[in-house]
Amino acid sequence: MNFYAFHIGDYISATRHLTWIEDVAYRRLLDVYYVREAPLPLDMRAIYRLVSASNDEQREAVQTVVAEFFRQSEAGWHHERCD
Repeated sequence: MNFYAFHIGDYISATRHLTWIEDVAYRRLLDVYYVREAPLPLDMRAIYRLVSASNDEQREAVQTVVAEFFRQSEAGWHHERCD
């Protein structure tokens, strides 16, 4: 997918509480989700690679965002709006 609608108001109202680094992690996770057109893998190390989370602070942000905005299934981590 080369394009997806980004509703700034919806995004801000749902993410205002995130730290700067969590916000970056969330945007990267959404981009990966849309590009792959599939749920995120269950293996967190694979997710870290997909979003280039290369240090502990970035990995913690990814874990926080995945836990809050994605739901786990056998197929991977799903995001309701992306699906």
